[in-house]
Amino acid sequence: MNVSFPQSNSDETLSIEKIGIFGAGLRAAHYSFWHEIKELPTLEIMADNYMYLKGGPGLYHMRRITERTSTVVHGVGLNLASAFGLNKEYCYLLKNLCDSIQPKVVSDHLCFSANPTHNSFDLLPIPFTSVSLNLLCENVNIIQDILKRQFSIENISSYISYNESTYSEIEFINEICKRTGCGVLLDVNNIYVSAFNHGYDHKKEIEKINPDYVNQYHIAGHSKMDDYLFDTHDSLVCDPVWDLMKWALKNIGSRPVIIERDDDIAPFHEIIYEINYGNRIS
Repeated sequence: MNVSFPQSNSDETLSIEKIGIFGAGLRAAHYSFWHEIKELPTLEIMADNYMYLKGGPGLYHMRRITERTSTVVHGVGLNLASAFGLNKEYCYLLKNLCDSIQPKVVSDHLCFSANPTHNSFDLLPIPFTSVSLNLLCENVNIIQDILKRQFSIENISSYISYNESTYSEIEFINEICKRTGCGVLLDVNNIYVSAFNHGYDHKKEIEKINPDYVNQYHIAGHSKMDDYLFDTHDSLVCDPVWDLMKWALKNIGSRPVIIERDDDIAPFHEIIYEINYGNRIS
């Protein structure tokens, strides 16, 4: 069952009760609202929306808004698990964006998404093997050397697994962090979705993470399909995921939490209510 929020969009519903650890992704549909709010939460900048821009309204609004608050930068196009090498142009554009806004965290997904001739435009899971581990460590070291800052990797939601895997996802992530010094963007909803889909315990999987590696969280809504959960980012966060978020905060610690709402851009008052709800329970 979803947490229930008022549906009014009056000025009363557009105020942040207090600045805490919960924030949201900056989306163009909400620029005008963020300009009006006096104290801003942490905002997540989607790197791919801005790093190719030389000017224009999107870049203008992003810079005006983010100069008033702390930021994290998140990407979807790095293709971190590519066996064909990272796209250096992409890497340097990401560096330029990070240098300009100085985010607390910069991250992308532990996945592959393209080869030299095809882009899937999706986040595809990888086998958790020693071969994959060596490849990921090499690519993480490359991106950190280019950025001149720590990079963080995010666990994805998955719907298939590989028989060849010799690590669990979190064990694999711990080993990458140990070898490279990178951080973890722990997506609590993705843990919940993947645990349901693959039949393991979400809390026991989170217990495997080294808390020292975690520097940010994501939380989002998902959809219940016939016999699996689908990570859709198109609805309010459901109660079981809020419960898991509270459990993660208690057992790992307080870090910035970004509420994701991408596939169905939410009315702004829902974003504010979820931020306020998160800060009340944290």
